[in-house]
Amino acid sequence: MNKLTTSSQEFKKIVHVFETYYNEDFSGLQLNVGFINATTLKMKMDGEELWVEAPHFPGLLRGVGELLRRRQEGQKVYEESQEIYFDMNGVMVDCSRNGVLSVTYAKELIRTMACMGHTMLMLYMEDVYAVEGEPYFGYLRGRYSPEELKALDDYASSYGVELIPCIQTLAHLERFLVWEQTKRVYVDIDNILYVGSEKVKGLLERIIQQLASIFRSRRIHIGMDEAYNLGRGHFADEHGLLPKTEIMHQHLEFMLQLTKKYGLEPMIWDDMFFSGYSKADVDTYKIPSGIGLAYWDYYNNSEAHYTKRLEERQKITEDLIFAGGIWRWKGYAPHQGKTMISTNASLVACKKAGIRQVFATSWADDGCECPVGTLLLGLQLFADHGYAFEVDEDAFKQRVLYNTGMTYEEFMKQQELNIYPEIQNKCATVTPGKYGFYEDVLLSPFVVHTQGVEGDVFAHYKELECYFEESAKGQRNEVLQKTQEFYQKMSGFMAYKWDLGLNIYEAYGQGDRQKMLHILQTQMEEAISRMDGVLAARRAEWERTNKDIGFEVLEIRMAGIKQRLISAKEKLNQWIEGKIDKIEALEEVRIEVVDHREEGVGDIVHFNNAIRCMTRGKMGWN
Repeated sequence: MNKLTTSSQEFKKIVHVFETYYNEDFSGLQLNVGFINATTLKMKMDGEELWVEAPHFPGLLRGVGELLRRRQEGQKVYEESQEIYFDMNGVMVDCSRNGVLSVTYAKELIRTMACMGHTMLMLYMEDVYAVEGEPYFGYLRGRYSPEELKALDDYASSYGVELIPCIQTLAHLERFLVWEQTKRVYVDIDNILYVGSEKVKGLLERIIQQLASIFRSRRIHIGMDEAYNLGRGHFADEHGLLPKTEIMHQHLEFMLQLTKKYGLEPMIWDDMFFSGYSKADVDTYKIPSGIGLAYWDYYNNSEAHYTKRLEERQKITEDLIFAGGIWRWKGYAPHQGKTMISTNASLVACKKAGIRQVFATSWADDGCECPVGTLLLGLQLFADHGYAFEVDEDAFKQRVLYNTGMTYEEFMKQQELNIYPEIQNKCATVTPGKYGFYEDVLLSPFVVHTQGVEGDVFAHYKELECYFEESAKGQRNEVLQKTQEFYQKMSGFMAYKWDLGLNIYEAYGQGDRQKMLHILQTQMEEAISRMDGVLAARRAEWERTNKDIGFEVLEIRMAGIKQRLISAKEKLNQWIEGKIDKIEALEEVRIEVVDHREEGVGDIVHFNNAIRCMTRGKMGWN
């Protein structure tokens, strides 16, 4: 063992972290820590003496934290040797859907994940980093400067965490390509680069060269997923219609040579080989050497599903990486239950298949509505899977509390903004808390779906409001405190808003002006008065975790909700007073929005598009 002395930088950091952020007291303790050349975490406690051995610094932090946690529980003697199943284990945080992690919070996240035992953080950056010679790249998007990225890389390295850039080099560049100055130079079609053109090659080389000079890691994720219309625009005008797989392979070869030139090892998403728009013959095709293949999948709940698909992908690559998911992309509430079941199934399958590299994706689709701190529960689960073949549920819950300051039950409660008590399938990906929040009460398209909801949802949201209020008071973590305060305000608002559109529609259809007046006085007034609190609470969490630019999207949406409530109230009062005979928006008979239902959810559905919840009109040119 390469023992760390009490005067070494690493030893001092371990003591500082637990004294400062975990309120631990090392006086009277004899701490012995050191690095070993093995995939093992060794821990021992005998009274006031603690020993921890691990192959990397996050392993030491996890081990020390585990012993200190057990001491808090009253244990005096303990010894365990844990196999480390993953060489790379971490999280990819989406910084491209408006919420660009602030440097301050990114550092906090790095420290927390290192204490959990994680070794890697990816920043998903489509265009939110500065590129020399490209003033429109990340323009007005809160992009990272090279200095900020270097600072994060330095900080991550000091905790033994590998910081990896996760970018796009093919599609998903709509925010960059929205400008006329960039569209006419770089676009093929939609959000896809005109691959093969000299100008695009030059752009990609500048990107790769710059990132290679910033990050210590020699690994880079270059994306290349979901290019559905590849080669169907300007490329086709010049070269004719070529098979998408042929264009993809040519571009992949170019990117491989480019990354090699700057000493980088690329990885890509797997759907360019396993999807409805591009499939490889697994019996004949092989991924070029030097490229990691990231198999992303977080939708399924069975180990057998993941086992089968891991086997398929292992046929074409020797460098397979698994990317699961921490579900925070279904609106303002995370789906912690789906995270739990899909992660447990997939990571057990990975361990059985010998997959040594995994990470959790934490997407922020549709505007980064969900607070980023909600990912900590899933992050702890991914970490625990890296140090045990089967995760002990009780110990996992205790580690969640120790590393975050919040209980497992409090994290799980967050999903109940969408998962009502009547929903039998707790893993269903339904979003009533989202479409009930955004829907316009005069133009509500969800009437049919809301009519079928059983149970006292008003009481459910009021119970959540009280629960989150108490939860927020007990948080030592400021980010989680602000997160729970937001859920308190959101729950209080939703108690009055969730069926407001339905009630207005039914009262109007019955011609019952007295009933409509009662709805305005009891529901509408409450909803209007609470909207500012929801917005302020969401802003408070955002400003603690993200750069300021990007929040304008949520602010515009929420301000729009309030203004439409005010306008609807005025219109309905005109109808109640007999000043107008009809309200055109309420005349149309409502029909289903979607016909798909998951098992055990009744008439509650999945709908995850804020603008389409608000209106069927056009919000812009597209």
